[in-house]
Amino acid sequence: MDKNSLKDLEQLDSKITSIMEQGEKEALFTDSANKLFELNIRAFQKYFPDIAEKFLSHQPSEKFNLFLNENGQANIIDYNTGVPFYRDDIEKQVEEQVQRSIDNPIFSKINYSYLESLDNPYDFMHVDLIKDAGAAYNQAKNNLEGNSCLDSKLPSVVIFGVGLGYHLDKLLKEFPCAYLNIFEPEEDYFFASLFTFNWHDYLTLIDNSGASLYISIGVSEEETYSQLFTRAQEIGPFTISNSLFYQHYPSTSIDNLIFKIKDNFHEFFMGWGFIDDAFMSLAHSVENVKNKMPFFHAHSALENKFKDFPVFILANGPSLDRDIETIKSLQGKVIVVSCNSATTALLQHGIIPDFHAALERSRATYDFLKAFIPEEYRKNMGLLTVNVMHQDVASLFGWAGAALKGREAGTSLHQVAEIFSKKKSSATIPYCNPLVGNMALSYVVSLGFKNVYLFGVDNGYIDPKHHHSKSSMYYNDKGDTVYEPLQIGSKLFVEGNFGETVIADHFLYSGKVQMERLLQTSRAHGLSCFNCSNGAKINGATPLLSEDIILQETQITKSQVSSYVKDELFYIPDEDFDLEDFLDFEGFEKLCTTLIEILEPEVSNRSEAFDQVLRHIQLLVSIKETQFSHHYMVLEGEALYLNSIIINMLYNYGSETEILPYYQNIKGVWCDFLRKAPELYRQNWNKASDHVFEV
Repeated sequence: MDKNSLKDLEQLDSKITSIMEQGEKEALFTDSANKLFELNIRAFQKYFPDIAEKFLSHQPSEKFNLFLNENGQANIIDYNTGVPFYRDDIEKQVEEQVQRSIDNPIFSKINYSYLESLDNPYDFMHVDLIKDAGAAYNQAKNNLEGNSCLDSKLPSVVIFGVGLGYHLDKLLKEFPCAYLNIFEPEEDYFFASLFTFNWHDYLTLIDNSGASLYISIGVSEEETYSQLFTRAQEIGPFTISNSLFYQHYPSTSIDNLIFKIKDNFHEFFMGWGFIDDAFMSLAHSVENVKNKMPFFHAHSALENKFKDFPVFILANGPSLDRDIETIKSLQGKVIVVSCNSATTALLQHGIIPDFHAALERSRATYDFLKAFIPEEYRKNMGLLTVNVMHQDVASLFGWAGAALKGREAGTSLHQVAEIFSKKKSSATIPYCNPLVGNMALSYVVSLGFKNVYLFGVDNGYIDPKHHHSKSSMYYNDKGDTVYEPLQIGSKLFVEGNFGETVIADHFLYSGKVQMERLLQTSRAHGLSCFNCSNGAKINGATPLLSEDIILQETQITKSQVSSYVKDELFYIPDEDFDLEDFLDFEGFEKLCTTLIEILEPEVSNRSEAFDQVLRHIQLLVSIKETQFSHHYMVLEGEALYLNSIIINMLYNYGSETEILPYYQNIKGVWCDFLRKAPELYRQNWNKASDHVFEV
C-alpha cells in the first residue's frame, strides 16, 4: 500500500472515529437531556403549571435544529440568521456577555424632578403628598452624583431572551434582585432550554431567595408590554422599577420590545388610584346602598331566560357613523346598550337606547348627562353603572342598576359588609376597565346574554381627525372638533378588525386587551360576539359587516327582555344592610402605625433601605384579600406612587452611604402622611365628588 493510500485510510479511520465519538456524545446527551426535561417539567408543574402543560406536548417548527458542538455542548440554529446561537466555547462567550453588562449596565429609569412643581387646582391630598416627595427627591438629585454602580441588591432585572439558558445562572449570581422578569418571544428556544438548562434548580433557588419571578414565553410585543403595564398597576412598580436590562441574543422582536419599554417607561408609574379617589369610592358606595339602588345579582350560576335575544353595544368610536342606519333599522329587534357619549350621537338619529352605560364616578357625569341628554329621553332609558358612581346620577333615569366594580375601596367595603352581615357575597363584574365599552361588554356577558354585536367599539381610530362619532358631542354641526379626546401614553399601531391599521394609545389598547380577556372567561362560554366596528381587532369576537347581520325572528319583545333584566336580575339591598358599620377606623389607624414602625429604624446601606421599603409594602399587600381590604385600597395608590419615587431616588443618586440621609428625609415625608392618614380617613370617607363638568 502506497503512502497516499495509507494517508487516505488514516483520514477515513479518523473520520469514522470522530463520527462514532459524536454519535456516542449525542446518545449520552439524548439520555441526560430527556431526564433533564422530565425534571424541569416537574418543576414548572409546581411553580408555573400553565407553562408545564403547554410545553409537555409542544411540537417545534420544522426549522428547529438542536445540535451538539464538537465539545459536546448543545447549540441551536437561530431562526432569523440561520447560524448557530453560540460559538464553540459557550461558557467563555456567556461570561464575556455578562461581564459587558457588569461593565456597562443598561438601566431603565424615570426622572421625578417635575413633581415638586405640580399644580393642584382641585386641592387633592394626593398631589400635596407627591409634591412634598418631589421636593425631597430633588434634594438628592441636585446634591449627589448619578449612580450606575451595581453595589447592592437590585429592585428588578429584565432578561430578554432565554436561548438555551446558559446565561441565567450567572446573571442570578451577579445581579441578585427582588423581581426577575424573563421574556422569550420564540417558544421553540424555550422548549430547547428545557433539555439544556436545569430550570428545576434555578426555580428552586429563586423561590428560596424570596424573589419574585415572571416568565413570558411566545407572547407578542404588544401583549408583553401590556402584561408588564398591568402588573405594574396591580402589584406596583417594584416589579419593573429601576430595571437592569439584559439582552441575550439579537432579535427584531426583542429590540422592538426593549425600545417600547424604554420609550414609554414613564407609563408604568402612572394611573393608580389615589386617596381622594378612594374616599369618593367609599362615599358613593355607601350612599348608593342607602338610596336602595338596585344591585346586580352577579354570580356564575345566573341563567338568563332570554339569553339568545340579541344585544347591540354601541360605543362612540368613529366607525359608529357608518353603521347608524343599520342600527336604526334594527333597533326594535334588539336590546340597545349605549356607552356614555355615544348616546349623544344616537339621539341625533332618533335612536333611544334601552340602557345607557356610565362608568366615570365624578360629579361631572351628572353634569354631563343633564347638559347633553334631555330628561324626556333619560326617563325612558335604564342606567347600567357601578357601585362607585356618584349617588345623584341614578335619579336622572327612569331606572338605574349597579354592579360591583373591582379594585375599589367601596367595593371591598361592600363585600366585607356582606360577609360580616351573613348575606350572600356579591361578585364583581370582570374586566370592566378602563373604557365604558369594557364595562358595557362585561355587564352584558355577566347578565348572561349570548348573542352580542359591537358597534363603534373601535379602541382606536384610523383617521386622527375622526376620533369619535361625528354625531356626538365631540363635534359641532359642521363636523369640527369641539372637545379634544385625551391621549394616554404614546401611539400604538394595531391590527384592524377589517384589515386597516388602527392607531391607539395605551389606554385604548388596554381596552382591547381587557375585552379579549373577558371573552376568554368561563362566563363567556357559548357567547357569539360579533365585532361590526371598523377599529381594532378583538380576538374572540368575529368580524362582521353590519349589512351582513341576520337576526332570527322571535315572538319575544325587547320590552319583555328589558323588564326581565330590571325586575329579575337586580335586587334591592336589605333595610338593615349598612356599609358604614364596617369602616373600622381603629383598624386603619393600627395599620398605619405598623407601617411606620417598619420604616422608622435607620439603615446602613442601600440594600437594607430597599428591603425596608419592600417589607412595609408587603405588609400592606398582605391585607389585600382580608377583612381589611378596603383599608388596603385607601392606601394603595399613595403607597405605590410614593415608594416608586423612594426606590428611584435610592438607586439613582449617590453612593451606598451618601444616599442614606436623603432616604431618611423622603421616608419621613411618607411616614408623616401615614401619621395623618387615620384622621383624613375619619374626616373624608363620606365626601362625594364635587368635580363639575363645565359646559
